[in-house]
Amino acid sequence: MRSSARRARADRGSVSVEAVIVLPVFLLVVFAILQAGLWTHACAVAQAAAQDGARAGAAFGASPGQGQDTAEAVLSQRAAGEDWVVTITPGPDGLTVTVTGRAMSIVPGLVLDVRESASMPWEAK
Repeated sequence: MRSSARRARADRGSVSVEAVIVLPVFLLVVFAILQAGLWTHACAVAQAAAQDGARAGAAFGASPGQGQDTAEAVLSQRAAGEDWVVTITPGPDGLTVTVTGRAMSIVPGLVLDVRESASMPWEAK
């Protein structure tokens, strides 16, 4: 019995030490998962805005400015990021819409850029 009592005294405080080591690692993993989710959502919103903008701007009788307005409307409806910039590039074959910005961050100082683009051929009569 004496040896088990000695072991119990020797193990005192080990749970506290383990908690001090494990808790920061656990919180780091949770924050990383949340941040990855925010970045993925921002990418999906930027892609949807680019696709909708390209579709609207390349439609028959539409102007490229309508594509930009549509993309900006999609971005304003969904608060998924910051500093969004919509760039319209008309070409001979169609219209390309590029959306750039930053994903929201829960970690101070972490900047995750988002850049998505979509192209659509000009719609004929």
